[in-house]
Amino acid sequence: MNFQYVFANLFSRPMRALATILAIAMEVVLILLVVGLTQGMIRETTSRMAGVGADIVFRPPNSSVVLASSSAVLPADKFSALLTGVVGVDQASPVLVYWNTDKGSELIFGIEEASFDRISSGFIFLEGGPIQSDFDVIIDDIKASSKNLKVGDTLDILNRPFRISGIVEHGKGVRIFVRLKTMQTLIGSPGKATLFFLKCRNRETISATLNRLTERLPGYQILPMGEFISQMSEAYQNDVALKYFLGIVKFIAISVGVFAIFLAMYTTITERTREIGILKSLGATKIFILNVFMAEAMLLCFFGLLGGIGFSYLGVWMVEQWSRSLPILLTGEWMIKAGLISFLSAALGALYPALRAAARDPIDALAFE
Repeated sequence: MNFQYVFANLFSRPMRALATILAIAMEVVLILLVVGLTQGMIRETTSRMAGVGADIVFRPPNSSVVLASSSAVLPADKFSALLTGVVGVDQASPVLVYWNTDKGSELIFGIEEASFDRISSGFIFLEGGPIQSDFDVIIDDIKASSKNLKVGDTLDILNRPFRISGIVEHGKGVRIFVRLKTMQTLIGSPGKATLFFLKCRNRETISATLNRLTERLPGYQILPMGEFISQMSEAYQNDVALKYFLGIVKFIAISVGVFAIFLAMYTTITERTREIGILKSLGATKIFILNVFMAEAMLLCFFGLLGGIGFSYLGVWMVEQWSRSLPILLTGEWMIKAGLISFLSAALGALYPALRAAARDPIDALAFE
């Protein structure tokens, strides 16, 4: 097949070709940015959890690795003494996890400052300092920049005003930290914690310490931090609602691609009816005609894919300028998947018009006005 002929057809109708390429590009952008945002938030969440610095995570029986759905049922003082009494455990820090949905969706840690500092090697303060009173709050730099907050400003949590006492470097679990006892009082769980972060005396004793904890407290969820993070990531990836959402996004994207290519190719065939008749009168076979139109559709899709990837990187840059709290992860795996989806939609959209062109009777085509 003469690809010069295919290129000539595209350049003879540049505006239609450009519109089709842009439609395919939008299909690719939709897939990459939505999936990239999902993947980026999962990676960023698990990365922050790893940044806590704990060796072991201790949780109540039947608790979920998805912290937003975890309950505060552990007696904080009782288990603090119990866990630090186990050979190999150097520090135990109770944490009350609260899922705040007042203005968006974010996790808040109620912490016991001294023990949490020992577990995490302490916050790195960029402004201000530690919590000084019950209604002080520490936020990380990303939270501060996204909301234009500074030390001394007020942040509403559970309908109560908290004074921002310090802004810290991000990466230690969540973006907002309040005093453990304050959070316990506000959510009606006095003396309770959601989980404990444990620090072992040295890394060589982690396995032995896990065994001692399991023997002493059977039934409790006791995991090394690495395994806990792995399970958390897997739970997010396998979330049913997330899978349905991504499925809908992919269906919409495929629909956009199919209709864009179908419209472009169907209109092209109508305009080139006499041309098809001339080709057939010169001996062009049905396979040749079919290949010409399918090749044209695939070429449009290829340029659309390149444009979509370029627009996706531009979109990531624009989001980063607007808000650092929305991480988008563009991966080679999903670029390949987006490419396959776009080529599939192009093939589906072009198939009927191409078959219709190949089946044209040359006499009727030559007589077409």
